[in-house]
Amino acid sequence: MRLQVRYALGVALLVSGTCTYAGPSQPVEVSMQQFAFAPPVVIVPAGATVTWINRDTVPHSVTSSDGGFDSGPIEPGKSFEWTASKSVAYHCVYHPSMTGSIQVAPAP
Repeated sequence: MRLQVRYALGVALLVSGTCTYAGPSQPVEVSMQQFAFAPPVVIVPAGATVTWINRDTVPHSVTSSDGGFDSGPIEPGKSFEWTASKSVAYHCVYHPSMTGSIQVAPAP
């Protein structure tokens, strides 16, 4: 049941354009711009590397809500990488309204 709910949510987000799905060998990039993560939801296979790039004019962070990782300050033009092993919600510690999530898709 839980998998079906995740699948339905993922499909709805893909259709609405607020989500990106990345295949096993595709680079995964999330922009920090206009005080938002774009796209806010990314679906990836386990082992995919996600890169956040700060395209804003102020520092941001990428901090997992479960305490699993924290980028520290990411200055404009800089980036942070994380290898996805599990689904995780994240936010910017400087701008709490900036939120996003990485959803790790089950293996086919």
